[in-house]
Amino acid sequence: MGVSKIFLLFILIVSASTKNVVLIGDSRTVGISVYLMGFDYTTKTAYYGNGSNIVGLTPRIYGSHSVKTICETGASYNTFNNKAILSNGVHKALGGSSAGTVVLMWLGVNDLNSEGTFNYYKSLASKYSNLKFYAISLTGVDSSKSNISNNTIKTFNTNLSNKIKSAGLSNLKYKSILYNNDPTKVGTNSVSLAITSSTTDTYGLHYYTNGYRVIFNTMLSGI
Repeated sequence: MGVSKIFLLFILIVSASTKNVVLIGDSRTVGISVYLMGFDYTTKTAYYGNGSNIVGLTPRIYGSHSVKTICETGASYNTFNNKAILSNGVHKALGGSSAGTVVLMWLGVNDLNSEGTFNYYKSLASKYSNLKFYAISLTGVDSSKSNISNNTIKTFNTNLSNKIKSAGLSNLKYKSILYNNDPTKVGTNSVSLAITSSTTDTYGLHYYTNGYRVIFNTMLSGI
C-alpha cells in the first residue's frame, strides 16, 4: 500500500471516530463541563451562564469530539421546559447541529419521574429527527448523604429504558453506562465510582474528576 493510501486510510479512521456531541444535563453535567472541558461558572465570551448553569454553544474539544453543553445545577426536565436560558440554549444547540450529531441526555437525579423525563426526551427526538439521541442511565449516590437510594435509581433506569424501547423512535435510544446494572460501577471494566468527600457536596451526588472522566468516556463509547 502506497504512502498516499495509508494517509487516506488514517484520515478515514480519524473521521469515523470523531463526533459532534451535544450534552444536556444537571449538576453532574456541570461537573463534566467544568472538570473535563474547561468551562467555569462565570460568564465568558464563548458561552453564557449565571453562576449555576452553562450554555456552551461554541463547541469545546474533548479527545477527538466536538462538544456543546447545556446544563444547570439542580435541573430536571421541568427546568429545561420552563427556564428560558436552558430551553433556548437546547434548541439553539440542536437546531444548529449537523445531521447525525449525537445528543447525550443525562437528567433524572433531581426528579426521579421517569414519565416526565421520557416525555421531554421524546419531544426533542421527535422535533430533531436528523439527530441521534441517547438517554443515559443514572449513576449512583452516597445514600448516607442523599435522600434517595441506589435502588430507586435502578428503578428509574429500568422504567426509562422500558418507555424508550416502547416508544419506537429510531433516533432515541437508552444507553446504560453501568456495569451489571449497578449504579455505583461504570463501564465494561467495572470502575467503582467514589462520591466526592467535599463538605460542600452535602447531597452525595457528585464525583471526583476521574469519576466524571470515566462516566463521560463511557457515554461516548460505541456511539
